[in-house]
Amino acid sequence: MKGEYQNIPEENFISVLPEGGDGVIEEEDIDDEKAAAMKEIMRDSANPNTVVHEKISTERWIMGTGYLLAMGVCGTVLVALGSTLEELAENVGYSATDIGSVFIARGIGAVLGAVASAKLYYWFKGNHVMTCSLLIITALLCTLPFNHNYTMLHVYFLFLGLGTAITDTGCQIMTRKLHGKAAGPWLGANTVAFGISGAFVPLIEIITEKLTIQYYIISGVIFGVTLIILLGPNPERNGRIMAGPPKREGTGKFSPHYHVELAISFMVFCLIGGKVTSTAYLDTYVDQTGVIDESKESRLVLVLWIAITIGRLAGVQDQRFLTNKSLPIHLSVLLVGGFLSMLLILWFPDSGECLWIGVAFYGLFNGPCVGYCYDLNNRITYPTEKSMSIVMFGLNFGASLVPYITTLVWNHNGGPKTLIVVIFLSMFVPLPLLHLTKYLSYDPTVNPRLKNAYSSLPQDEPA
Repeated sequence: MKGEYQNIPEENFISVLPEGGDGVIEEEDIDDEKAAAMKEIMRDSANPNTVVHEKISTERWIMGTGYLLAMGVCGTVLVALGSTLEELAENVGYSATDIGSVFIARGIGAVLGAVASAKLYYWFKGNHVMTCSLLIITALLCTLPFNHNYTMLHVYFLFLGLGTAITDTGCQIMTRKLHGKAAGPWLGANTVAFGISGAFVPLIEIITEKLTIQYYIISGVIFGVTLIILLGPNPERNGRIMAGPPKREGTGKFSPHYHVELAISFMVFCLIGGKVTSTAYLDTYVDQTGVIDESKESRLVLVLWIAITIGRLAGVQDQRFLTNKSLPIHLSVLLVGGFLSMLLILWFPDSGECLWIGVAFYGLFNGPCVGYCYDLNNRITYPTEKSMSIVMFGLNFGASLVPYITTLVWNHNGGPKTLIVVIFLSMFVPLPLLHLTKYLSYDPTVNPRLKNAYSSLPQDEPA
């Protein structure tokens, strides 16, 4: 388990390891006083009825807000690439429909970025990694409007996917390091920032129609966020504490696995995949079914995203009061509500009213789900760089692969019904995985099957 540590604010936890340790914690490294304090921390965090509240210092507010803004950068870039695709295509002598392959390039970059993040945020200080990725994004956006080469356009999209994936994965990793077990609402707020920031791009397009000016404005804003990350307080400056799974019985070493993270990663894969697919192809669904007037396509997508935003905002507020026991219950309700919304459309495929209602309620129920998944991961796993990177890999992979699979089935006699079925499955499949997570955990304070097998911390001698 070499190098799997977490940086948590000093006021909440006791430092166990100094900087520069070999990454393996032996029994003798932990004295009785530290062990007792750590057991108390773990006991509180494992209590299913514990609501995590704490006083947040000014420094943590600054950096928490900085990570929110950095996550917003990723949303802004994603929307900007889509909304200006026609102009970018014209620069290389094609139409927007002829260069759809650039999103495959972006997807490849995003997957590579999510995979690389685990090592980058382990090898180097997180704020420095994020600063570099933001500077790369800024440089790419400044020069992108001047590109006139078809191949280079794919290279731009690949590296923008790489940079945004490293940034959004880093935002979640550093948020966990900054806030510890109280990170849940902040992780949810990051997803809200990602969604809301997309509105920044249309606003710029209203101010100026010139592509270069639009990208200069976006680049300037990103550079300002970069300065906040670079010059703000560093949550890793005070050393690290132990953050690894329980010890293998009979040895002094930790026994890591990432079964929980893999399950949550696939949940996020489904949830974000359904969201991206619905956004991309709702208008095509309306064109081919004629269930509502084609002039209302854009309004339908707008309703979807208004509902998603409302759901996200409500979810962040709800997360402030969730316990380890109530969080899976609330997430289950959201998932059930989401797939029932799609069932309504499947039951009444010719009803325009059912389409409006189904899409609106799907957005409302889907909105907070990814944030809840992050919160669940934060609560029942040890916060390591690799842990968060696995979950973010699912996010980036789902955003690219699910829409692609949908088009394949759609074009091979699946028809427009394919879209509704895919969205239904995106909310249904995570439900059984959610209730499997605690049985996949290596932590006996979480997994009921392991409670009597071993303990993650030294136990007191019986009186």
